[in-house]
Amino acid sequence: MNKSLYTAGTLAALTLLAACGGQNNAQAPAAADKAPAAATSPSAKASVEQREQLMEGFKKQMGIMAKMVKGEAPFDAAAFQQAADALDADAGKPWEHYTPESAQEESDAKPEIWSKPDEFKKEIDKFTTAAAALKTAAASGKLDDVKKPFGEVGQSCKSCHDSFRNE
Repeated sequence: MNKSLYTAGTLAALTLLAACGGQNNAQAPAAADKAPAAATSPSAKASVEQREQLMEGFKKQMGIMAKMVKGEAPFDAAAFQQAADALDADAGKPWEHYTPESAQEESDAKPEIWSKPDEFKKEIDKFTTAAAALKTAAASGKLDDVKKPFGEVGQSCKSCHDSFRNE
């Protein structure tokens, strides 16, 4: 517990120092040698955090819809539409946060994202197309109309995760 608090406190302090312009007086000599890399670290870390936050949003929206599709919750056409709209609205956003600098940050992203950009782009296109189709299908207000497009979104997520995410 104390080690966790110490680690969290250290990370918080380093984050504050970085946000304040990186007070170099507190850096150890070895860290000073890596100043250029450290200068990109806050933005790289922010990129990872932003894309992870967007993915958590996808997970939340898919969870809402999944309960209805599986019959675990009553189908509420308005709530389903709202979730599909939110998913579609954010479908194109995480990808800009897969920057070359963020490849060096700890995350679940596989190196193949950067070594196979064309394949990654195909997965992105499949997902954004599937999310748009789900939004369109949800406008019918009918459960039967959303089942197939919902499954296609889920398959798109799985396909991308299988190739480009460490699970």
